[in-house]
Amino acid sequence: MTLSRQLAAPVGQLVAFVGGAAVCIVAAVAAAGFFLGFLGPVRQDVAGATVSAFIAALLIALSVYLLRRQGASLASLGLPTIRGRVPELAFGFVVSAAMFLAVAWTQSIVTGSPWEFQGTAGLVAAVYGLALTTCFVLAEELLFRGVGLRALRGLFGPSAAVVLSAVLFGAYHLVGSGDWAMGAFFRFFTAMLGGLLFGYAAVRSGGLALPIGLHLGGNWVQASVAGFSPVGAVGGSEQVRALWRIPLLETDVQLLTAPDLLVRLPYITAIGIAALLTWHFLRFKQRSRY
Repeated sequence: MTLSRQLAAPVGQLVAFVGGAAVCIVAAVAAAGFFLGFLGPVRQDVAGATVSAFIAALLIALSVYLLRRQGASLASLGLPTIRGRVPELAFGFVVSAAMFLAVAWTQSIVTGSPWEFQGTAGLVAAVYGLALTTCFVLAEELLFRGVGLRALRGLFGPSAAVVLSAVLFGAYHLVGSGDWAMGAFFRFFTAMLGGLLFGYAAVRSGGLALPIGLHLGGNWVQASVAGFSPVGAVGGSEQVRALWRIPLLETDVQLLTAPDLLVRLPYITAIGIAALLTWHFLRFKQRSRY
């Protein structure tokens, strides 16, 4: 069997993508490290976003190669660079951002913490954070909902493929987390729920624009819009990292990070509502075609 025929089969696609993705990650870490060496000391989130940007670029190149072997093009991944996909990106972003703003608001009510607007510096931090978050999200979506998910669908069908990719997505979030016992379970579980939503959105919409929007909105809010920080962690000279700062006492931090279902309930509810809205959105789009 020729290489082209092997790569056209789902098993060959999956093996090639997993092996190629591993090479891409190693090469991206090396290339990003070389690049950052010229810049000197940078923030940890900037370094992480740089590595993710290199990974995303190499994964796109890998995807182009594998899709061509299947007689398809990069357009078949449904990235938001395609005009018709922009509404999907925007919908997912708005829904997810709104849901996670609601989560942050609920948590601030529970702890009695105020929202401190950071002014112009906060606006700059939010825009800057959006760019960094986009790098992380694009790399993760290409890795878990890109060509690999297409191969899984060919092997096991769409439903099983979504579940398998979600389990892998949850396990990925455990790497380097330092969590154990129930803490590890809840980190895995909440990430897996997100993976189920993103995978469902990718399969039903036929592209990555919608899951990228759903993934990006929530991550951006958590990273650069509603910034929870322990009291005393932010000094007068500390760089502003989010649009709003929400100060927490040490007891509040322990409460919000406790391995307890009640603490995770706002996240689970937000994902559930986002899933329901996504389902309605996709049904509306399907009906509007006829």
